Amino acid sequence: MDFEKAKQLQNKITDYSRFAFILLAVSVFLYIGVLLPNGDKTMIQMYTIMGTTVLFLGLSFTFFRIVNKYKKELNELEQ
Repeated sequence: MDFEKAKQLQNKITDYSRFAFILLAVSVFLYIGVLLPNGDKTMIQMYTIMGTTVLFLGLSFTFFRIVNKYKKELNELEQ
């Protein structure tokens, strides 16, 4: 039973880590898109891109916190 729970926790840690890094990478690319000068962007587009960047960074931070919680739980299970 403990082995199955440890395996599930390890799978969740792997999945949430991947989600967090992907969201972090996408938010970096969106932010670079904001920084590059382009005369065709309207203010609504800029605000939308910046809002999405902040949203993705927030989700990434949340997933990293979930990963830390699961790592602590896994360490307690192993002891």
